Amino acid sequence: MKLIRKILLLCAMAAISSCGVSFEFETDKPMPDGLTISHHEIDLHVGDFIDFETTLKPDSIVASYYWTVKGDEEAVELTGRRLRAVKPGRALVVVEAQSLNIDNTVEVAADSCYVNVFEWVECDPGEFLYETVLYSSLVVDGIQMTDSLGGTRLVAVVDGEVRAEAEMREEHDIPYLQMRIKGLWPGEKASIECYVPNKYERFVFESLELDGGTYGTLSDLKRYRGKSRNYGK
Repeated sequence: MKLIRKILLLCAMAAISSCGVSFEFETDKPMPDGLTISHHEIDLHVGDFIDFETTLKPDSIVASYYWTVKGDEEAVELTGRRLRAVKPGRALVVVEAQSLNIDNTVEVAADSCYVNVFEWVECDPGEFLYETVLYSSLVVDGIQMTDSLGGTRLVAVVDGEVRAEAEMREEHDIPYLQMRIKGLWPGEKASIECYVPNKYERFVFESLELDGGTYGTLSDLKRYRGKSRNYGK
């Protein structure tokens, strides 16, 4: 019966159209209004990965998804929605949702995410001559690290080499982070950096001169604060 009604409707439309009357009618097939990817810029350490999520509106649309990489294609490996960091570089991940119209034309909605891949290399502790000590605290998105760092890493880096990684300690009921930064010669500079894997975020705070001295004290910690790209959104 539905098929017969549609045929009769089309015949009536053709008859009216032949009389010079034009009109529009809506189909019952929705078209894509917008596609949003879960992240628009992320940082990944070599070896880490992310499974992207997407939201397509309206959610009743049936669409096919196509994922591509632009820029430094060798920096990442893309399998479906999963992206793995392979080597340092910067790439752009593009996702398209394609839906077929009733007239067989294709509607496309797209979104993208920049991916910054970096790598920290562990150093050989036997090569160095002296240490510079750092006492600090770390706050990420308004939350101070007081019990444990979890997967978060706070490190001192020289030319991509990790010279020290912060350890959580407590003294006189004061939680703090301590680093003993290894140096080869006076005057070297170490970049204090933080990586929060579950936020896909890397922070670069400051450079410290490795002079064999001490930065910060228990009563006056060096304070590092990071705010992720999506904080508060």
